[in-house]
Amino acid sequence: MQHLAEPEADPEKVRLEQVAALTDPATIRYLEQIGVREGWTCAEVGAGAGSIARWLSNRVGHFGKVHAIDIEPKYMEGVTAPNLEVRQQDITTTPLEAGTYDLVHCKILLMHLADRERVLGEFAKALKPGGYLLVEEADIRSIQRVDPPSPLLTRAATALETFFYFGGADPGYGMKLLPAFRRTGLKFLGTDCQLTAVQAGSPEMQTVALSLAKLAPMITKIGLMGRKEVEAAFDQLQQPSDTVLYTPITVAVWGQRAED
Repeated sequence: MQHLAEPEADPEKVRLEQVAALTDPATIRYLEQIGVREGWTCAEVGAGAGSIARWLSNRVGHFGKVHAIDIEPKYMEGVTAPNLEVRQQDITTTPLEAGTYDLVHCKILLMHLADRERVLGEFAKALKPGGYLLVEEADIRSIQRVDPPSPLLTRAATALETFFYFGGADPGYGMKLLPAFRRTGLKFLGTDCQLTAVQAGSPEMQTVALSLAKLAPMITKIGLMGRKEVEAAFDQLQQPSDTVLYTPITVAVWGQRAED
């Protein structure tokens, strides 16, 4: 008997959901520490697959609002609520409205932007008096730590880092976030960092494997690795073994605009 094939999941949506599964528990802790309340107006910038936008919409309640903003919002399909508005918006050309939000949050966004510190300053200006800004940024250099040592995986991690630089991103921006945040003039309230040790062949390793798969054609095109090398690295990540590496470190910083 022939069975109809189920439609394949979009690999990028799967990757975004897996990144969220690894990083959202920490994000939610920060938001709870900030004290997100009913009635707040929040901007979730670079909303990805929409998991934090959904959490915020539940938290702010009927009288609150959440703007889930992304340059490519298609991965938020199915994320709906009466108080949630999905916006397709390029934050580098269309800033957030000044003085509008009780909370602005972004995660692993600024490192990809050429004019990241200007955008960070615009996030600060978008806050209402007393509003909060929470920013989380990655330092992907941590994925070069592998045990037992694997020259192949270290080479693949180095190729990923180099590719980000080629594209105008800063793969180490997480380590630069704290001084950049302080330059916004907001009252600094706290900072933290998170990373996870993941084992080859585990579901958690798929986050790293899918990122490598997404960028592999471009990595090989510009000569950072050969196609067979990339395939071998991908196999090493997916096959169960004692190999363990770190996910990218995610640095979080949060602060508050002064009351007028």
